[in-house]
Amino acid sequence: MNAGASPALLVTAPHCPLDGALAVCAARHGIKLERCINVNAPSFVERIHCLLPDLLLIAGCSQILRAEIRNAARLGVVNFHPSLLPAYRGKEPHFWVILRGETVTGCTAHHVTDDIGAGPILLQCEVPVGPRATSASLARDVDAAGAQLIPELLALARTGALPPGHILTETGTVRPPLRREYGLVDWSHSAIELDRLIRACVSEISAFCYFAGMKLVLLEAEPLEALIREASPGTIVALGSGTVRVATESGDLLVRRWLFLDRLHDSDELASRLAMRVGDRLCANPAYASVQPSRSQMAETDTQVQLAMEQTE
Repeated sequence: MNAGASPALLVTAPHCPLDGALAVCAARHGIKLERCINVNAPSFVERIHCLLPDLLLIAGCSQILRAEIRNAARLGVVNFHPSLLPAYRGKEPHFWVILRGETVTGCTAHHVTDDIGAGPILLQCEVPVGPRATSASLARDVDAAGAQLIPELLALARTGALPPGHILTETGTVRPPLRREYGLVDWSHSAIELDRLIRACVSEISAFCYFAGMKLVLLEAEPLEALIREASPGTIVALGSGTVRVATESGDLLVRRWLFLDRLHDSDELASRLAMRVGDRLCANPAYASVQPSRSQMAETDTQVQLAMEQTE
């Protein structure tokens, strides 16, 4: 609407909630919103042809638009991809951007062709990746930046034709679709890497590990310097003040929020519920559940933690 043109039709997936942000926005501006299972179904394609659209804009669409529906628009179809193409082609680019520690990403408006994610580029904008960004927060930032490209895109359309765009000559990076196991927290990695993984998983997949054979999902954490230099990865080195501090291969991970049995827990609540103690182990495989240490081992570990904390004061 701010671009000076009103959409003739908004199309979304069947699971879009009736009271969701898109539905509310469409109702506020008097725009018809339709839920569609298959955008390539002959009946739907025919409806779009009957609208005589000048331009089709798509964002976040999981379906491939075939030539029959692309040809319905006089000026073609433009997709908004949430990365700076050709980097991070494919699905879930926010996950990979955060996991790999990128400091800049962006949004790309490009022509839709038979070659998925490789159509000529029309417009791009950069978006900084904040130091504590998650996939969810980054998606909001990139969506907002992409929306700012629409007025310029429509200005190009008003000239009567869209430019051919910049044809990509390099393939860039293509990441695979996310799988459940990508969220496994392997304590043999560094605290910085695991912090990135947890932030990358937000709104995408679960970042998870196991304690005494029980699955725990990590929701919020922070990397720190190691409290006990010799602590084995996965060892709980400190508890309390709303945190569980876990040793990694390099540094410690301070975990604040968890999901256990589909319920949110802060670290104090979870530690109490599961009787966690300093010296217990978190692991990446439930077959290697932590064995409760002896009282003498516990006393020794507690002494190490106290000495380490006194040295940092």
